[in-house]
Amino acid sequence: MLLNYHELTMSESKDSPQRQLQFKIICLIIATCFVFSVWLSGVLLTIEPFETPFPGGQFCYKNFARDYVTSMGIGRRLMAEVLEAFPKEEDEAAGISAQERKKMIEDKVYHIYLDNPEDVGGAHTRWMSGVVATDDVEKYCDPLFNKNPKIKREKELHKNEPESEKKASELFEQALYQSIDLPVVDSIAIKFPFSNGFLSGLVFSYKIIPEMRQLAAERGEPGNMSVVVSRCSVEGAECTHYIPLSKGIGFHAGQPSTEDYQRGLPDEGFSLVETLKGGLRVVCPFLKPYLEDTTDEPAAGDNSEL
Repeated sequence: MLLNYHELTMSESKDSPQRQLQFKIICLIIATCFVFSVWLSGVLLTIEPFETPFPGGQFCYKNFARDYVTSMGIGRRLMAEVLEAFPKEEDEAAGISAQERKKMIEDKVYHIYLDNPEDVGGAHTRWMSGVVATDDVEKYCDPLFNKNPKIKREKELHKNEPESEKKASELFEQALYQSIDLPVVDSIAIKFPFSNGFLSGLVFSYKIIPEMRQLAAERGEPGNMSVVVSRCSVEGAECTHYIPLSKGIGFHAGQPSTEDYQRGLPDEGFSLVETLKGGLRVVCPFLKPYLEDTTDEPAAGDNSEL
């Protein structure tokens, strides 16, 4: 008969040496896992920027207004939709493996973050997720645009539902594909660890974006509208983050600057509680009914309808 350590100590009093040892071991394991997760997220690393051109190209994207941690899951959904445009049989005939195709798609998926989460509440921060197609518009963008009629029907069915109560998956399914031409510009870039998890999202929102926007203010053209453009590799466990030093307005797709956008929003700013709620919505979807305030009105200035 097998007995685990917990069963062996069940008869011990809570103040016994065995129980105290068990408690210390459990705490040590939890602390070790937490410290390892923090280390993986890169929170302790120093940002080391370098100058490089941003390549530009046609950007086929969906528009969202939600906490930036959500963009991780949106990126995975986007990659899955792009992958549908490349039948497995055709790739096999061309000698392209499934892993190679996924890597090719991953290299083209970018996120453009318009706001600073320290200034704009997490429920309202704006970003775009899409594919920079460059010379492969027919292969990568056209199949996405072909989905728009179905998306419009889905959007119409749910038009009266508050945006703030929709799950990230619902926002994705109801956001139309659009396109803009991103300019080729000089930029500051950094390479940073990426774990594809909640802590990576927090580090990105509250460490990388504020510091890079500060760099843009110091080195960029006066009056330039700051944005952060990111491309991440799960396999490489690394993201490349760009911040254009000029022509920032060309990355906004007609949307207002953060300052103008902020004027139409409730005065929320940074909220640790809301940030943790956003992370729990991603990590533990079953907790959503307990985290959402169903009395909230749709977010003012929410551009996910565009």
